[in-house]
Amino acid sequence: MKDFWKKQLEKNGKLVFLAPMDWYWDSAYRQAMKRVSPHIFCVSEFYSADWLIHSRFLADSVLPHTEMEDPLIIQIFWKDPVIFANAAKIISESKYNIAWIDINMWCPAKKVVRSWHWSCLLINEQTAFEIVKHMHEATHLPISVKTRLSFDGNQNLINFVKWLENAWASLVTIHGRTAKQAYTGHADFTNIYELKKHVSIPVICNWDIANYTDWINKVKELDGIMLGRASFWNPWCFIWEPQISDDDFISKTWVKRENFIDWVYHPTLSEILEAMEFHAEKLVETKWEKKWSLEIRKHLVQYLKNFPWVKKYRKRLVTTESVENTREILEEIKKEFNEELNKRPSLNEIEKKEENL
Repeated sequence: MKDFWKKQLEKNGKLVFLAPMDWYWDSAYRQAMKRVSPHIFCVSEFYSADWLIHSRFLADSVLPHTEMEDPLIIQIFWKDPVIFANAAKIISESKYNIAWIDINMWCPAKKVVRSWHWSCLLINEQTAFEIVKHMHEATHLPISVKTRLSFDGNQNLINFVKWLENAWASLVTIHGRTAKQAYTGHADFTNIYELKKHVSIPVICNWDIANYTDWINKVKELDGIMLGRASFWNPWCFIWEPQISDDDFISKTWVKRENFIDWVYHPTLSEILEAMEFHAEKLVETKWEKKWSLEIRKHLVQYLKNFPWVKKYRKRLVTTESVENTREILEEIKKEFNEELNKRPSLNEIEKKEENL
């Protein structure tokens, strides 16, 4: 297991990850992404290591997952190396079938950073080192770290990651901003490219990457990318044209060769509606009805955001209370826009520009 990523790199060349995002990337979301892009690696929402060891109910709620999500990576956070190690032991239990454990050293939320969690570990190298070391000794599973360029610009990324590598971290993902920047400004990968020259473990870049074309321009000598917000409504953001020369890949996914323009996949309305229904069904399978209805609403409108007529259905989509109700709305859309089902609506603006040339 410790050479997991080495084998994946030999097989795939580059690695593609769905980033962790709390309250969004649950089991249903991960399945919706893998349905279209089975080649990606999913990282879970991030969980408190302390909660996992003190609540068997939480562990039994968030660690089980479907075969479709494999190999699943669980991300955890805390500040105490012993707590991390104990959580790693729980995650490692065979009944959960987890492939990997990732440590959150990137999140900039001030309330938690003030308690010396998350990105605050960038200015506490010894604790970061001890966390990775203790976890490595506590589990047979590989350990990785997601972090940032630095905390406030005054820390050395290369030295920090070397510490993690020496503690047996097997992969590192770097968000291209400092913790002080949070999510403002633009990601800068310059120091990430330099980091790759100084460490032997895989280095993944994260943030401000929209699709394959954007990725190919930014990944360079790095080992892969991690996408998060770009996947909102758009599980197709993970696929690129060369992959679909493989008929086996085509047979396992819902992509169409003719829907690529400049390496970017543009789904039809029909494909989007199918993805919405699949996502809704998986949510209701994994969560009780009331919780399901509250969570699916934020996704449904996102899927249709490129359609000017979505405002007509917005109120109903954000107030749906059952999967049956959601199916009814989707069927109405199919009937009303039957002639548009095989068109690529996200290309409307491109087509208009071409007409004006």
